[in-house]
Amino acid sequence: MKEIQVYGAGGHSFAVIELIRALEEYTPTSIVDDKPNCGTLLGIPVKKFTKKDSTKTSAIAIGNNKSRKKVFEQLSGDFPIFVHPSAVVYPSAKIGQGCVVFPNSVIDADVHLDEFCIVNNNATVSHNVRLGKFVHIAIQASICGGVEIGEGTLIGAGSIILPETKIGKWVTIGAGAVVTKDIPDNALVYGNPGKIIK
Repeated sequence: MKEIQVYGAGGHSFAVIELIRALEEYTPTSIVDDKPNCGTLLGIPVKKFTKKDSTKTSAIAIGNNKSRKKVFEQLSGDFPIFVHPSAVVYPSAKIGQGCVVFPNSVIDADVHLDEFCIVNNNATVSHNVRLGKFVHIAIQASICGGVEIGEGTLIGAGSIILPETKIGKWVTIGAGAVVTKDIPDNALVYGNPGKIIK
């Protein structure tokens, strides 16, 4: 197995490390973090990030979209794609570097995930959807066909995005929201139907 370092020692790193181990192609040998607060995580040594760590094969195990982007901008190594075996990924789907697709999720026909997206457990991304860089689709969210989601957007747990909707960059869609219309950049949306709070 090939060695890989994991960047990030927070809660999301547990899920990413276990996914990497399940795939049996890479073995996590170290975890680096800007502010390490533990000596080991899942039996892997945790150390402070240094410049020499920036060129290694890495997995960015950070759920926060802005933090994930900031870390990526400090690194220059290889970033494999990790897709759990129970996920359904249609042959015409395209998945960018550094993306992580968790168990029982569905990536439908002609879906494009740009770099460093997260599709969490039991989420569904229907046909002809476009996700920008650093998008996070939380557990059990449903993205209907023809949706476009801009860079850095978080789609909250259990939320539903109705067909042909356009969601801007760095938007937060709250858990359980039902989005029925286009959403501009930097908006915060909650409720059913989803309303822009700010």
